[in-house]
Amino acid sequence: MKEYLLKKLISGYKIKPSLRGLTLVALPFKYTKEKITVKFSDKSMVIDADTPLLHQETFPDKFGRDKNYTLYYYQWLLSDNQPKLF
Repeated sequence: MKEYLLKKLISGYKIKPSLRGLTLVALPFKYTKEKITVKFSDKSMVIDADTPLLHQETFPDKFGRDKNYTLYYYQWLLSDNQPKLF
């Protein structure tokens, strides 16, 4: 299983008004066949084929390299086996 380290989480309203109230994860690849563990700080979640894709967006490279990049947005959910603190 692959791991992906996040720098930050994204508020859903910044991406699309209908995603207001959700916390999102942006990944550069769409994960359909393999599982990936996404880590942020000391928390983690698993994204696999059953995780719903909420939005995808393609945009030009901000450094002018004549490329386009696509980000795939998933909702940030903690893994079921993650201990919950109350």
